Amino acid sequence: MRVFIGFKYQTGGDNPELRHVPVMYGDLTRQVANIIRENSENKLPTVPRIACYITNIELDTARLSDATFVSKINIRERDYDTTSDGERVYNQSQGGNYTVERLLPTPYNLTFKADIWTSNTDQKLQLFEQIAVLFSPSIDLQTTDNYIDWTSLTTLYLKTTTFSSRTIPQGAESEIDIMSLEFETPIYISPPAKVKKLGIVKNIISNVFTEAGELKNLEDLTFNSDTPQSEERTTIDEFDVLLLKNPTTGTYEATILRAYEGMLDKDGTAVPSKQYGTRIDWNKVLEMNGGYTPTSTIHFLQPNGFEISGTFAVNAVDSTFLSVDIDIDTVPTNTESAIDAIVDPYKLNPITKFGGLALIPSGLRYLMLDDVNNSANVGGTINLPSEDSARSDYDGPDGWKNLDGTDPVIKANSIIEWSGSQWETKFDPDQTAGIKYFTNLTTGIQYKYENGQWLKSFEGEYAAGYWRFDLDA
Repeated sequence: MRVFIGFKYQTGGDNPELRHVPVMYGDLTRQVANIIRENSENKLPTVPRIACYITNIELDTARLSDATFVSKINIRERDYDTTSDGERVYNQSQGGNYTVERLLPTPYNLTFKADIWTSNTDQKLQLFEQIAVLFSPSIDLQTTDNYIDWTSLTTLYLKTTTFSSRTIPQGAESEIDIMSLEFETPIYISPPAKVKKLGIVKNIISNVFTEAGELKNLEDLTFNSDTPQSEERTTIDEFDVLLLKNPTTGTYEATILRAYEGMLDKDGTAVPSKQYGTRIDWNKVLEMNGGYTPTSTIHFLQPNGFEISGTFAVNAVDSTFLSVDIDIDTVPTNTESAIDAIVDPYKLNPITKFGGLALIPSGLRYLMLDDVNNSANVGGTINLPSEDSARSDYDGPDGWKNLDGTDPVIKANSIIEWSGSQWETKFDPDQTAGIKYFTNLTTGIQYKYENGQWLKSFEGEYAAGYWRFDLDA
């Protein structure tokens, strides 16, 4: 009907003027028609006017496609401020984020008529001349300005024209002359779309490190196809997440930390393996964000800009835990051979453990938490013993002697290996550059050496903005 709004006709007489032609929906109910006549049988409809009404809707089998197809589109709104007058003014901040899943619509051909009611031929020809020149034989229409409506564009075809509704010969009664234009247009009937509101971007993180953890040059930050560049990280609400490996099941589990929730023991030291307070149910969080599927993934941002990723599922026994199946391909590659255990040399005696010095398995590897035969252990101002210079009056701990009775020099944070006759240093923390990785065979946990200390390579706490979901994966 909007196609026919705005047409005018020129009146006759000595003072001609242009008048708008009203457009109405022609298929009126008896009640509406009676209201228009003002409840009077003597009131005649005014002319000229244009009446539009649907005559046919037919399924267009030629345009049918896969009914199971789903199109996904991500929408980011601009935020706005509300003035004192209630007016909304857009600002430069980002507003709501949405994912819209659109099901494939069903195609139909719509046929309708536009009846032009006139009192004389001159009125009819004036209106027909204005309408007819638009169709050659069709015009393109945009039915809505909705950005995500993929059915908004269509075409309107003029099919047939009936010049007059009068019969020949005409009777004695002068009836209103009606000219009928029949149009056809392809339309779609769309099922409801699923709209998911995403979380708010908490951080915008730019990767300024190489894969080895070294700072990039300034000229490399803008264009580099080999490493990730600036990305927007979307985190649900204000939550931090704690990712730890369950020593009983061997699976990784994630729990939610509320904003500003601490992870401290009674003496004030950090304890990443404990969480105090009531944990939050993952089911409630995921339901508010549209739910998840077996292929949904979770991602944890690393300091070098890459992500540890994996699929997940809510724990069936305790829904405050999220069971994460880490994708091994996203885990950093070990740079050092695996170790058998992490030990405190003053709590473990290998000779006692294995029943004799000669019974220690060859190739046994330990990460040492403290020095052995260091100057701090020797005492006084004596220099650190070495393999080529040692004190004759010094006798180190019996549990960490070589087969020939000599005392090996072992540094804290070093990795040592029993060769069958002596302890050899395989990793020296004082002669190491970059980040190093290895796996503890006892627990299956991967560690990394960085900034003078060993840490779990990716387990631990992830603040808001450093982890994200991909629920539609």
